[in-house]
Amino acid sequence: KLEQEELEEEQEVRMLIENRQVGGIIGKGGANVKGVRDSTGVFLSILKTEYRNIQERVMVIKGPTEQAAEAIKQVADLILEAASKVKSEGDSKEDTAVKLLVHRTAVGAIIGKGGAVIKETQSETGARVEISNECLPNSTEKTVTVSGTSTIILSAVQRILRQLYDYPLRPGTKSELYVPGKIVYPRHPYGMLPYGQYSPGMYPPPMYSQAPPSTQKLAIPTVCAGGVIGKGGSVIRDLRNQSGTTISIADPEPQAPHERVVTVTGSPQSIQHAIYLIRQLVEQYSPTY
Repeated sequence: KLEQEELEEEQEVRMLIENRQVGGIIGKGGANVKGVRDSTGVFLSILKTEYRNIQERVMVIKGPTEQAAEAIKQVADLILEAASKVKSEGDSKEDTAVKLLVHRTAVGAIIGKGGAVIKETQSETGARVEISNECLPNSTEKTVTVSGTSTIILSAVQRILRQLYDYPLRPGTKSELYVPGKIVYPRHPYGMLPYGQYSPGMYPPPMYSQAPPSTQKLAIPTVCAGGVIGKGGSVIRDLRNQSGTTISIADPEPQAPHERVVTVTGSPQSIQHAIYLIRQLVEQYSPTY
């Protein structure tokens, strides 16, 4: 009977890990990842990617709820261990964070009515649980970030996985898994293409008769600006090309040195696309030690 229950409880958990964390998780000759598999009995794989210059990878864990949660705890320990090796001596921070990928309709089970479940998870375990407002690009997945010590993360992840198991997705729910680096122009309402884009057979966008472009400004932390600009301006150039907007980043003001103002100009639709991409980059930022 126990074996049957365990089989019924098997879950697939998807996690987002930073590219720089992969080596520490895998270990020399795959020793670390093998240790996690052997001690927990789960299937664990870091998915290969066909895209270059990506900042993150997806890790898949399959197994019964408790074992999957324990595997995530061990991965958190490995991330901490790798980070501690490159930190300065005396900085023995014991907190870390894991990012789970959860279908947008499933996050309701983690939040609960009026936020009751997520509040209880945080107060009972001491973890910080944050759910992204938007889905990751070209997917139906949101990030659920769980922060704390690895033991705290274990307690919180156990509760989260249990909620996801108890409230599964309805059959037929549309699901689009997140693939880091995959660029697909979003399907716009009424078949519209992103600003500045047109396909063969369409009339090119008129140069003068279209509505005048609008401008929107947003503030980003100064420490994240490099990630938005990229080496030699490569990232900001991609952002401009993907969204069809003009993007500029002002130097920090003396009275607000920790912020830089980003100015985005284009059609309202393309501005929203650009802001979404910029926010993703800011959210993915983590300091290098």
